Amino acid sequence: MGLFLYVLGIPFMIASNNLQRFLSEPRWIIVAAFGSLNGILIIFVLREFSDSLLGIRQLIDDDDFQMKNDRLLGYLTSRVYWLFVVFWLALNLIESPRVMRWWWSYDQTYIVTAYQLVETLPCCILGGIFMYMIPVGLSLAYRDLCLKTPFKKDLFLLEWIKSFKGFRRLISLTMFGSVAYAVFPPIIWGSTAYSASAAPWSHFIPYTGIAIVFVSAVLFPHYFFHELFSNAKDRRLDELGKEITQTSLGDDKSILRKILLLFERGEVEKLETWLIDIKILGEVLVVALMHIILVEALTFLLRG
Repeated sequence: MGLFLYVLGIPFMIASNNLQRFLSEPRWIIVAAFGSLNGILIIFVLREFSDSLLGIRQLIDDDDFQMKNDRLLGYLTSRVYWLFVVFWLALNLIESPRVMRWWWSYDQTYIVTAYQLVETLPCCILGGIFMYMIPVGLSLAYRDLCLKTPFKKDLFLLEWIKSFKGFRRLISLTMFGSVAYAVFPPIIWGSTAYSASAAPWSHFIPYTGIAIVFVSAVLFPHYFFHELFSNAKDRRLDELGKEITQTSLGDDKSILRKILLLFERGEVEKLETWLIDIKILGEVLVVALMHIILVEALTFLLRG
């Protein structure tokens, strides 16, 4: 799709006598790649989330797993994403030709603008879906899964590290995918010579979208899974504390039982409640911030 959209620009540029400028401007390629990246991320998130749910099927204390599965996936595919798509389409149609326009010096700019609107169409449609899916869809699905799903207590604490590895992989790759996603808008639209007639708020729209996607991808899943695991851990520690208190030392059997309970309590206390090491989150945030600052600075220096 990205290659097709880029090649599609050649007849537009020939018609407007801008082919050499088009071929020497890398941002046309980057726009096409950005639209494709959004599509890749959407497919990846849907597939990985579905596979991760199947990985914890044995832990869910629910007879109708398929109904639960459909409800959670329904958060990701809700038609609410069309509100985001319409917003980006409207912004691209009204503001983009004036605000985010690096082809001011091109000949017959109305032909170039027509191509720009076509090339950015996947960015608006697929980007709108992606910007719904990460901050809204995934957050709602994680919240439902972690706070409303009944799990089997006898298996949950013993197997959650192994069973939830699919979600750990999904969250990790979503974070790094968001880092890659965050690099594109500054390269494409950063440090552009903005039109004075454009609305001031529209200058910050791409960066606001980056912040919403990235923060939600990094913080929300960790909070919900931490709540799930820490609550299960605390409940089990309370149960063990009561059993230890109620177990007398009258005979060898009760002494052995108390030793086993104390051993189990020690093992439960060692359990980590973070699905991913919290240090990694800080490193990802720092790397993403450095990427955005570096890209914006380089773009400003090259085009300033």
